[in-house]
Amino acid sequence: MADSELDGRWLRGEHGALEEAHGRYRSRLEAVAYRITGNQADAEDVVQRVFQALPGSAYRGRASLWSYLYRAAVNGSVNLLRLRHRRTRLEREALGRSLVEPRTEGNPESQVLEGEILAAVAQALLRVRPQHRRVLVLRIHQGLSNTEIAQREELPLATVGTWLRRGREELRQSLAPLLRDVGRRP
Repeated sequence: MADSELDGRWLRGEHGALEEAHGRYRSRLEAVAYRITGNQADAEDVVQRVFQALPGSAYRGRASLWSYLYRAAVNGSVNLLRLRHRRTRLEREALGRSLVEPRTEGNPESQVLEGEILAAVAQALLRVRPQHRRVLVLRIHQGLSNTEIAQREELPLATVGTWLRRGREELRQSLAPLLRDVGRRP
């Protein structure tokens, strides 16, 4: 079936047109999104969202369905990067503010050690992939459940669980040298 036939089937609302478009264009769209995001999981998420939005979209046939989907994948990828950049900046600012707030309790040595540990944890957290860090912060700092995080971030519940697990592992790996060093102190 030619692309123009598929376009016509979609515009007529024929059953199976969405599945045909998905089968035909998904891998190409993922390649486009991957070139922009640099991450396969992100590319898959972008394309999934494009196809989920397609039934209610504004596509009216002025361009080919491929062109419409291509532009949607590009826009979705760029928006994801913008959102990630903005969240990372806000997280760093919040983390920086929390690290410079003065502590009044305890002795000076413990305050210095606590500051060093907090700085190391902050640096380790910044090495965690942004989407994993985001769900970790929502879980740990805000105390949200997986379901609440999924609803808030508009993510599948399984993705939240996977990102939490991966984020914890990344944080554990980043903190391993610090934990070994702390374990050696008297």
